[in-house]
Formats: sequence, C-alpha cells, structure tokens
Amino acid sequence: MNVTLKQLRAFVAVAHAQSFTGAAAQLHVTQSTLTASIQILEGEIGMRLFDRSTRAVQLTAQGQQFLPAAQRLLRELQQALDDMRQTADLQRGTVAVAAAASFIDYVLSAAVADMAHSYPGIRVRLTEATTDDACAMVLDGEVDFAVTTLVERPALLDAALVLTDTYGSVQHAEHPLSAETGPMRWSRLAPHVMVALPKASGIRALVDQQPQIADRLKQPAYEVASMSSLSPLLARGFGYAVLPALAAQPLVEDGLRFVPLREPVLRRSLFVFKKRGRALTPAAQALLEKTCGALQALATARHVKLYLDEAAVRVFAQPGRPTA
Repeated sequence: MNVTLKQLRAFVAVAHAQSFTGAAAQLHVTQSTLTASIQILEGEIGMRLFDRSTRAVQLTAQGQQFLPAAQRLLRELQQALDDMRQTADLQRGTVAVAAAASFIDYVLSAAVADMAHSYPGIRVRLTEATTDDACAMVLDGEVDFAVTTLVERPALLDAALVLTDTYGSVQHAEHPLSAETGPMRWSRLAPHVMVALPKASGIRALVDQQPQIADRLKQPAYEVASMSSLSPLLARGFGYAVLPALAAQPLVEDGLRFVPLREPVLRRSLFVFKKRGRALTPAAQALLEKTCGALQALATARHVKLYLDEAAVRVFAQPGRPTA
C-alpha cells in the first residue's frame, strides 16, 4: 500500500468541509487535483470513503472509521516536525559531554553558563571521565562529544586539537621542590615521594610512554583515584604530583606551587572527539562554539596554548573527518 501525506491531508480536508470545492480552496489546489488524490487513496485502500451527491459529500461508514486514524497520523507528524524545527532552532534539545575534570572546571562550566543564557531550552549533561571511559562513551553513543587526552587515536573517532599544556610538578609551597625558581629537570624529582593518578588516566599514561623519563619516576609510591583525592594529600605537604598546567590550576589557586619540568619538556594535548562520520546536533555544535568563547579566558595563561576556534568547530561538526 502506497498512501501519501498529500492523500491523507486531502481526505481529512474533504471530511471536515463536506465539500470538494471548499477543501480544494483550503488546501490551495484545484478541485480536479483534490478529486484525483481522493480517488487514488480509495483505490489504495480498496473501498469508497465518501458518498457523493449533487448536494453534499458525506463519509461512508468506512470513511468514518478511518478519519480518527488519519487525523492522529497527521497530528503526530506535525508534532514531530515542530519538535525537529525547535531542535534546529536551538529552542530545545539535550547535549551530553564527557571531559577531563580540569577542562570541566575551567572551560566547560563557563560555556554551559553562557549556553543557559543564550539557549535556556537546551539541557546539558557533563560527565568527568578518563580517556578510556570517554572514548567508550563516545563510541557507545552515550555522549555527543568528549574532551580529553588521546594518547592513541582510535580509528573510529574524529578529533580536533583543543589545546596543549605543559607538565610540571605540583606540591606544597614549603616542599623542597617549591624552592626551584624556574623550569627544573625531571631528575630533580627522584629523591622525593610521588603521588600519581591511576594508569587509566591520560595524564599518567602520557608520562609512562616517554622513554626520556626515568623508570623510577613512573613508579609512584602512592596512587589516588582522582584529582579530588590528590589535592588534600598535597595540601598537607605530602609528596608531589606531576600534572599538566590546566589540571594543576585548581591546586595552584588553593595555594600549591606549580614548577614546569624540562629535559624533556612534556606537553599534553587535549582533543575534542566524536564518533567517526557523525555530525554534531545543532545543540552540541552550539555548546562547542560556546566552549571556544570560554577558552579565551586561558589565552594569557602560562604554559597553555589554544588551538580550537569557531572555524575549526564548524569543520569538526560535519560528518567528514577533520584534520586534527
């Protein structure tokens, strides 16, 4: 059966107007066109829907039975189209994002606040995630996009570079390492107690992969599950942690000291990524554009270099794979 939207609209219009002439005027078509649509519909269904006379047009018993279903189909289709228009116009929608904790704190939180002001009908869900978890969430369709370190680029992801930041040691202001006045060698860390994030963390994984960094600096005496667990240990003067500058920023604001490391100078790259070949929804693209605006607060930050801008977002949002 091949029943078209045009035929359903013609049927409902004639049923309401009880006139082919009136229904044709309502739909802005000729009467012959309307009559042909009804005849084709009756042929597809295999029964008459109207009794026609010189004085009136009335529904048959089968037409009366079919009318509520036809009205419901048209109403549901119109509602679906209205919903899609509202989504396209950013009046409604949902965006889900997974990201590194530091990026949520210093960039996405500001972007979401701006988003709420510009598009109050858009709902946003942020999830703090490690690199492995963020990749899995993107590939499973749980989030629209993610922003974390990509130590290895999975083949099923599209990615664009957001920023790079330099690694350094973070410790209490009275810790011996805080006496350093400038970038210090990694070898200076060796005599001191290290507290590290888990191996699943992209921050830790990037350090572990560097052959220039001594193995003893990849074997922490203490390991914690998250940044929230790391902060109180360092605040008590217990050990040091190796972190990129953006991740270290909240600890520095709480009074800890960040000393950049050299030989080698190690930089973390944060990428925004989505599932390969998928276009971002209008709401997700809008949030990413707001993220570009929020990134400008870091433009003067030491040890942080920005790359993502609105032009890059427009390329990234399309189904084709961008160059990171």
